[in-house]
Amino acid sequence: MQDVKASRATTNPLSKGILLLALFVIALVSVSVYTVKFNQALRVNVLPPDTVTISQAVLEEKYGVRVNLLAVTAAGGFVDLRLQILDGDKARVLLESPQNFPSLVIGNNVKLNVSQEARGQGIDFENSHNLFIMFPNGGNSIKRGTPVTILFGDTALEPVDAK
Repeated sequence: MQDVKASRATTNPLSKGILLLALFVIALVSVSVYTVKFNQALRVNVLPPDTVTISQAVLEEKYGVRVNLLAVTAAGGFVDLRLQILDGDKARVLLESPQNFPSLVIGNNVKLNVSQEARGQGIDFENSHNLFIMFPNGGNSIKRGTPVTILFGDTALEPVDAK
């Protein structure tokens, strides 16, 4: 009788470890990519699709309005926005429509508005008139130093850092 020798492949424990590590890394990367894509899908862009962004110089020149202050107040519970009417006729073009009443946007997915009653109040378009608007700062969304976009309908002012 002849002895039959079976050749068994010996498995290297190191190669098993490398294979398991590679599978773990692939799974981790896949989960990370999925999480990022899922979070991006949940974010809602609150800016209108045809939003035009302007500088503060354009706001003053074209629309006759200056931002004097954007500040967190009342222990973080409110945001104080102060606008000065430089030219009443130009400002009327921007602010006369209730849809263009200022709102505040943080990032592209958080928007702060005032109440309908506040929007309904008339604006005095007299030159050098000041407009004071208090926004509720739900969840302390805006903090000192937060870049905030002031939105006038479909016109957005470049971000202003809150004080």
